[in-house]
Amino acid sequence: MDLLNPPRLDKRAIRKFFDNAAKSYDSAAMLQEEVSGRLLERLQYMRHQPETIVDLGCGTGKAVPGLQKAYPRARVHGVDIARQMLMRAGSNYRWLSKKRLVVADMERLPFAENSFDMVFSSLALPWCNDLNLALAEFARVARPGALLLFSSFGPATLAELALSWQSLDAYPHVHRFIDMHDVGDAMIAAGFAQPVVDAEMIRMEYKDFRSLLDDLRRTGASNADVGRRRGLMTPAQLRVLEDSYREHGFEQDRFVASYEVVYGHAWAGH
Repeated sequence: MDLLNPPRLDKRAIRKFFDNAAKSYDSAAMLQEEVSGRLLERLQYMRHQPETIVDLGCGTGKAVPGLQKAYPRARVHGVDIARQMLMRAGSNYRWLSKKRLVVADMERLPFAENSFDMVFSSLALPWCNDLNLALAEFARVARPGALLLFSSFGPATLAELALSWQSLDAYPHVHRFIDMHDVGDAMIAAGFAQPVVDAEMIRMEYKDFRSLLDDLRRTGASNADVGRRRGLMTPAQLRVLEDSYREHGFEQDRFVASYEVVYGHAWAGH
């Protein structure tokens, strides 16, 4: 199986999930905010002074203040597939003009070549159908010498949930995430130079199982696989899923959700 071309995701469903989660996102996105903060911290080790920055998959714009603080003179643009998320970003940071907030798919960016000195993206790549195509778009809009900095998820992400669902059915319930070594190869294939990729595990703990599922829903991280099972979960199915989860992800009276967070950076070629 070619993991660089995973099963196709339903982009209309992705847009709907994140639009519906726009109001609840900021209060539930503890993991996303932590990863974004760790990604921004890496900027202090980069010798770079961009004039134009694009945040791809910016959501409600939580990373924008950090980018603006690191580069006060830079013009920051936000791109997201969900219009409601961008509306929240615009209301949270009013200095972001409408011209800098763009509704678009990362795999088909509406920008000219050589538009940005920095391409930033935190935890948005897992929502792409084709990693090679997305990185090729990143490279296309990046100016020579531009910095690419991103985070994504690796294959061990939500492993407990994936195993637990197997007790109910054979439908895909957790997206397939790409190994960091394949991400590095894709960066090179897209024309980026000096790629660096590393990963770490972050574990989220919950007192009850419903809170774990609610966090996924409230951040828009619902299953968008085109082969997903349709319809709502019944109370009986929920009980079976929770019982199974206790076998795979229950430790010291806590439900555990593991996330393999992949970080990468590289430089656009000349």
